[in-house]
Amino acid sequence: MMVRVVLALVWVGGWLWAASGEAETHYETFQVMPLDTPITVDGAIEDWGAQGHEQGRQVSLTNSDWEESEQESVDSTSSLEKHVRIWTGYHKEHFYLAAQWRDETQNAIYKPWKLSQENYQRTRTVDDMFVVRLKLDDSFQQCMLSNNPYRTDIWRWSAGRSNLSGVADDMLHAFSKNPFDKPAREYEGKNGTVYFLNVLDAGYSGWQTSPQPKAGSGPVVASIVKAGEPAGSRADVLAVGKWQDGVWTLEMSRNLNTKDPDDAVFVIGGKNVMQFAIFYAGYKLRKFITQPIVFQFAARKLRQAGW
Repeated sequence: MMVRVVLALVWVGGWLWAASGEAETHYETFQVMPLDTPITVDGAIEDWGAQGHEQGRQVSLTNSDWEESEQESVDSTSSLEKHVRIWTGYHKEHFYLAAQWRDETQNAIYKPWKLSQENYQRTRTVDDMFVVRLKLDDSFQQCMLSNNPYRTDIWRWSAGRSNLSGVADDMLHAFSKNPFDKPAREYEGKNGTVYFLNVLDAGYSGWQTSPQPKAGSGPVVASIVKAGEPAGSRADVLAVGKWQDGVWTLEMSRNLNTKDPDDAVFVIGGKNVMQFAIFYAGYKLRKFITQPIVFQFAARKLRQAGW
């Protein structure tokens, strides 16, 4: 059972709180405003400033009390700025999201091959990640140990994989107190066993794992390479991040409605609950999370200056 617990936490990455079942009325509300022109998804924030959205909104980050290595000191991330700056908007049929956060170390290589005693072995080195968690259906839980069934639409950008193809992995997370009819992980919840299902949307990411290098390829060789073009629902979310001077800037975009039942739908005049997470790979995958936020899609007639 302990092995299953660890695996589940690696995937859900510490979406843990002391309380659950909090009403949406307790969440902070942000307005998603219409944009004059579409945003170019390239990891540069200038498009937003040109439309009067220079500052975005600052959102506090909370230590998730989860890390990949139990030997990593919590103090290793004590000097990090505990916030992320968020921009949102929509233009015609597309939703746009930008995020900017400080990370002194750029980790843009995922498990490279490393020469060791004349043989190549894949290392455990991982890349920086940013994850968007979106409410699906009528149920949403802050605590995965609550045993209450719910599903979330997940967008996972990774510096060493997503940036090769320009798309974030689109996937589904589902939780239940009953077994799924698909392979799932399980762990002990507050009221018994919780089953966790992690499923990538159908399609292709545009990158793949390279085979073990041949002798003489160099001391370190990338294990992830771009291959073909991303396709299908897995590639719904355009995403490009750039790191400069200790700061990641990430831009993402997706259709308001992909017609995929496992994807959240954005409706003008409607609202969506979102939550964000940042993985600092340079700190053994230390993870920080935001509280859930209600994003209200404002109609054009409500547009005001600024955000």
